[in-house]
Formats: sequence, structure tokens, C-alpha cells
Amino acid sequence: MNKYFLRPALLLLIALSFTIVVSARDEWTQVRSKNFFLIGNAPEKDIRKVATRLEQFRETFRQLFASINLVSPTPTNVIVFKSSESYKQFKPKRSDGKIDNFVAGYFQSGQDVNYITLSTEGEDADTFRTIFHEYVHFIVNSNFGKGEVPPWFNEGLAEYYEMFAIEGDQVVKLGLPNGDHLRLLNMTRLIPLAELFAVRNSQLSESGDNSRSVFYAESWALIHYLSQTGKSAGLAKFLTSVLKNTPQQQAFKDAFQEDYPQMEGDLKKYVAQGRFNFNRITFNAKLTFDADMTVAPLPAPTANAYLGDLLYHVSREDDAEPYLMQALAGEPNSAMANTAMGMVRYRQRKFDEARKYLETAVSSDQNNAFALYRYAFLLSREGRDEYGISHEFSTETIAKMRDALTKAIARNPGFTESYDLLAFVDLVASENLDEAASAMHKALKYQPGNEKYSMRLAEVYVRQEKFDEAQAIADKISKGSDDAEVLQSAGQITRSIREMKEYRDRVAEFERRRKAGSERATLGPKTDPAMTRDEIERAKADLSLREMNNSLRIPQPGETHLIGHVQKIDCRKRPLTFTISSAEGAFTLTSRDFESLTLNTFVADADRIQVGCDSSVGAFNAVVTYRPTSAAARDQPRGEIVAIEFVPEDFRIMTEDELTRQTPPRLVRIEDVDATGVALPPGAQRQEPTRDGTEQRDAIRRQLVALLRQAGDGEKRDIGYLQKIECGSKGVYFIMRTAAGDLRLLNASPETLAIRLFTPDLDGVRFGCTVKPLEYPAVFVYKTTPDPKGKTQGTILSLDFVPKSFTLD
Repeated sequence: MNKYFLRPALLLLIALSFTIVVSARDEWTQVRSKNFFLIGNAPEKDIRKVATRLEQFRETFRQLFASINLVSPTPTNVIVFKSSESYKQFKPKRSDGKIDNFVAGYFQSGQDVNYITLSTEGEDADTFRTIFHEYVHFIVNSNFGKGEVPPWFNEGLAEYYEMFAIEGDQVVKLGLPNGDHLRLLNMTRLIPLAELFAVRNSQLSESGDNSRSVFYAESWALIHYLSQTGKSAGLAKFLTSVLKNTPQQQAFKDAFQEDYPQMEGDLKKYVAQGRFNFNRITFNAKLTFDADMTVAPLPAPTANAYLGDLLYHVSREDDAEPYLMQALAGEPNSAMANTAMGMVRYRQRKFDEARKYLETAVSSDQNNAFALYRYAFLLSREGRDEYGISHEFSTETIAKMRDALTKAIARNPGFTESYDLLAFVDLVASENLDEAASAMHKALKYQPGNEKYSMRLAEVYVRQEKFDEAQAIADKISKGSDDAEVLQSAGQITRSIREMKEYRDRVAEFERRRKAGSERATLGPKTDPAMTRDEIERAKADLSLREMNNSLRIPQPGETHLIGHVQKIDCRKRPLTFTISSAEGAFTLTSRDFESLTLNTFVADADRIQVGCDSSVGAFNAVVTYRPTSAAARDQPRGEIVAIEFVPEDFRIMTEDELTRQTPPRLVRIEDVDATGVALPPGAQRQEPTRDGTEQRDAIRRQLVALLRQAGDGEKRDIGYLQKIECGSKGVYFIMRTAAGDLRLLNASPETLAIRLFTPDLDGVRFGCTVKPLEYPAVFVYKTTPDPKGKTQGTILSLDFVPKSFTLD
């Protein structure tokens, strides 16, 4: 028995040792050029050649686009492998967990560092195409923001410049024809420009392979046509107009003096021709960079640190671990290896171990901005619960984070994530808000197109009650972005502004009513007679009803509200339709989405209320606020719904006179009322409101319940744990463990399944065919499918991971 278990372990140890020994025996070299840092086990001359090629491309781009900033705060490391075999184990993995052997070279962008990798064995023009393509994206996104630049423009530009070629270090060729694109376009109908320009990044990633290929090909052809027919100046004018929020169609016509139909006709003729020109640019001096390069040997532990860091950045943290452990065996205090190992442990959700590695990294190198930032980032997690709420940090933790982030900014002012985290710490601590705003302005100076930074600045503005400035940012993001997370943040900002304004208005109204009431009734003498039990109960009921009325959303001009029941919510088409029943009869209201609604509940069993598609909430009494549509026909919606506020069955809307009329108050000792002012029963102790985020968690849980996908006709919903993902020729199977047993559910691939994370503890998890069992529950919707063999039990439709304490009632 012992022998049986020892043999696999021994084989694993031998395999692991072989991997490490191979990398240790290789001779690694480091080369630093003007703008890139290269390492490799390839010969020095080959590494220099790669450095020259990259510098030539960058310099060409710099001279052609003088207004674009190419000095990025994010460094770029290049790893040059001597052979395809040595490169193979460092290529990205496909969704089925296998190495993508068709990759000849790739560019991996990152928050702290970019990586370029390639092999010099069998190198040809195609080796650099993907690298040049992604480098163009990196430049465009850093300068303008991915969400700000139309996808056709961004992709067309990258496709155009990936064909870059140079002769004799002096003659550059731009616009070389792409044979694959031309063959596809000659076999396919062109996408109408109105449709091409309407495609958003999220739609592009969800499109099928053929649709996506046509999009890339036509985007390339349009950029090629405009660049080769004397219209290239219009490209800059078009982009400038779009960045100023000019509608694309108008910006296009202004820039090129043509409308869509005219341009479509010209493009068809251009694609159909058999000959394509390209630009030949001869520079005054040769683009040589060899004299500026410095070369030195690279110790094996340092090489392993870079290899492990690369694997971490391509989401292969388990594969990164042996390289980083070997690096630390040779250099225990390596800041890079300790930082990467700390983040590997973070991704593996081994947070205590992660902290030890990051503390070592920080103590080893106080000048390593990335280690300082990662350490502060990990500390920020310690004040966060499973819902992602950071309600407070200890004074000690705040001091440590601020110290680390201040040092990180001083060491590397261009590493913008440090500014963002510092602003977050200030927001959680509710202090130094001016510092937070200043930090985000600096971050946006380096990355003006970063939507996440813009939203952080908006959060700071909201806290400072600079509502107009915050709303302007949210409006701009809502119109231009297609990033779901950023759009959700913009919606939250809008709701926060609305709720804070409404709260401020309610407080003002309450003060007005209180003042009006105090003028009518003076405080009774301290010798007021004791109240009877019936009087106390009536007073408590009146106080509860009054407080509930005062807490309701105040109807704005042009709005009205009534008491009724939400009998049905229809999401089959937009706008959403709400069927309301009331004393006035049944009618319908509409809303463009759920996020624009104000949702409140004042009933005890609030957890049962789920507002979403096909929700069953008709049993609950509700105050429905809506904006009436003038002269609506009987069978047409009465108006636009604004708020749904669930109230007890005996609730009634009090009149203005009732709310302002008060009875002479009786004196009650402060220790005899609870935190909301309601009288306590005899013997009860007063409780102060907590600062543990309970109310916020409850609100988030209610919002989470509303966001979870509901089961439709013929569908089922359950909660369970993802055990593994099996990939096969017929599709991908998700194995879900539930209270009733395991389910084996089919889907086309992990990329086609809607997977959402509602807990930050799963940040960084890669859902591929090698995913390990997850200890976090997931709410999933599926359809059962009859199978005579009993292998497949259904088709999975959605997978929503939730906090550990979440239960599906």
C-alpha cells in the first residue's frame, strides 16, 4: 500500500526537478535597450536583434504620431526563448487547459508590467504580428481608454500596423496587404458601416469566430483605404471628435466629407480591386539601437523569478509556483520572487501565506513600488468581508497602507494603481477626501482614458457632495462605455446621488414639519400623567406609520404615488413592463431597466422579496411611484415607474396635514427608547446602531437577490458548488455538487456561459477546463435534458458565484 502511494509522488518529484534543472542549466542573458528590458536563453545576438526590431517599431510609431505619448509608466519585459521547445511551456493555455501551440509570440498587458514573449527558432514576419498588434492596443488604450475609442477604429489600426516591415534599418513599409483579410472579404458581404460602427467591445468578444473575423477584416480594409487614398488626416480628426462625445455618424461625415452610403460604395470598389498600394517611408538616418544596449549575465534564480512572474501574469499561478520556489531557494530575499509568490498565494486564496511573502518583499526592497503596492492591496482585503464591503480599517492598518502607498508613489509616480488604492483607503476611512481627489487627478493625468479611475473620482466627489461633478462623470461613462462592471458603477453613482439628494430633501422637509409642529404644540410639563397601555400602543403605531411615511421617497414634480401590488414583471422586451393592481383598478407601467428604480422595503420578511424578471411579489403591499404619461390610452402603459417601496398591509399614505400635526409630546427618558426613537418594552436595553456594515450588507444582499437570474419556463434554479469542468469533443460539462446530489450540465464552452462573481474572494479565478473545486457556492439556472444513457442531466444556462453565507430561500 505504501509503495503504491509513493511511486506517483516520486514521479512528480522527478518531473518537477527536471523542469527546474533545465532552466538552471540554461545560460540566461539580460539586455536593456532604450525602452525595453529583455531576458532570454537565446544567444545574445538574437536577443539584441529582437530588441532592435521592437525599438524600430516603437520609433516609427512615435515619429508618425508625435501627439501620442509613448512614455508609459508600465514597463515592458521581453522574454526571448532559444527554441520552440523551451518556449512551449510558457505559452498561454486554451480554455480546455492545453497549451496553445499555434502562438508564435504574444503581448500580455498588466497593471504593473507588460510581457512580450517569443522564440527565435523559425522566426518570420508572422512572429511579430501579434506583438505589434497588441502593442498598438496598449498605446491607444493607455492614451485614450479602451472604452473611449470605437472598436472598429482600435482594431483596424492594430491590424494595419501589425503588417509593419523594415528594410536596411531605414526603409519602413506600412500598409502591406493582408491576404487572409482580402480573401475573406471577397467571399463575404461587407457589414454596413452603420452596423460596423455600432459594434461594442462586449459584443465583439461574444461574437462567433466568422462574424469576428469579418469585423477585423473590414475594419482593417477601412483603415487601409483611408490611409492609402489621402484621407489619413481625417482619422485623427474623427477620433478627436468622438472623444468629445460627438456622435460617430456626425464625426465621420465631418472628418471625411462623406456619409456612410458613399463610403460603403467606395470601400466595396477598393476591396474588389486586385492591387493594393503600401507606404514606403525612408528615414534620414538608420534606426539602429545596438550602441545604446547594455548586456549582462542573468543568474538562474533571477531567471526563474521572471519566468514565474510571467506565468502568474498569464493566469497560470499553479504553474508559476515551482519556478518561484526555485528562485526563492537561490535568492530568499528577492523582491520580485516574493511579490509574485505572494500574489500566487493570493490567487490560491491562501491569504496568510500571501502576507508573509509580501512582507518579505517590502522589507527586502523599500524601492520596489510594485511590492509596496501589492502589500497595501493585500492589507486592504483584510478590512473587507465576503460581500466586498470595506466598512472600516483599524488605525494600524490604515497607517501601514498609507505608508506603503506613499512610498510606492514616490518610487514610481507613473504606477497609477497606487493612486487608486490610496483614494480607496481615504474613502473607507472617510478622511483626507481632498487627498483622494488629488490622487485620482494624478492617476488620470497618466491614463486619461481609464474609466475605472474616472469612476473612483466620481465616488470621491459624491462623498464630498460635489454632485454635479460626479454626475457628469457618470453620464459620460454611461454613454460611452461597454464595460459591464464600469457601467454598473456608473449606475450606482447615479443612484447614490439621487438617494443622497432625496435624503437631504427629506431631512429639510422633516425639519420644516418639526418646526411647524413645535409652533403648534409646546412641550408639556414634566409632570405629564403616565400613558395607559392602549395609549402607548396607539402612539407607537402612529409613530411607526409617521416614520415610514417620512422615509418614503418624496414624489418629485410630475410624479404621483399610490398603494397597490406588483402582480407581474415582464422582461421579454424593452422597456420592462410592470402590471400593477390597486383600488383604482389594474394598469401597466414601464421602465428601461431595474437599475433606474428606487427599491425600498419596510416589511419584516424582506428576504422573500426578489424584484427581477418574472418575480412573484404580488402578495406584498407596495407604494408605487410613477411618472404619468399624458393622455395614455386604456390598453397602453399609464406611465414610467420610478420607485417600488414594500410596506405592511395596514400601511396608509398620510396626508400633509397629518404629517405636520403633532400631539403634545410626553417626556420619555433617552434610555427608554431605541436608536430610532421607538419606546422600548419594560426591561429592554437600548442598543446603539452598529458600524459593522450590517445594514449595508443587507442592502447588498437584497440587490444581489434581485440581480440573480430567475428560472424561466422549463428551467430550474439551484445552489451548489462547482466541482470541475470537463472538456470533450461534444462540449463542456460543468459538474455541480448540490444537496440532492451531483449534476452534470452541458455547455458549449466556458466562454459562452454567463459566469458572474458576486464575491471578491474569487477575483482572478480562471474558469477553464483545469479549474479546481471551488469552496464558494454558486446559484445556477439549467434545463433538464432527457438522456437514455443518463450521462447528461441538463444544460447549464448561468452560473452566479455568491458569498459563502448566502442561502437561496
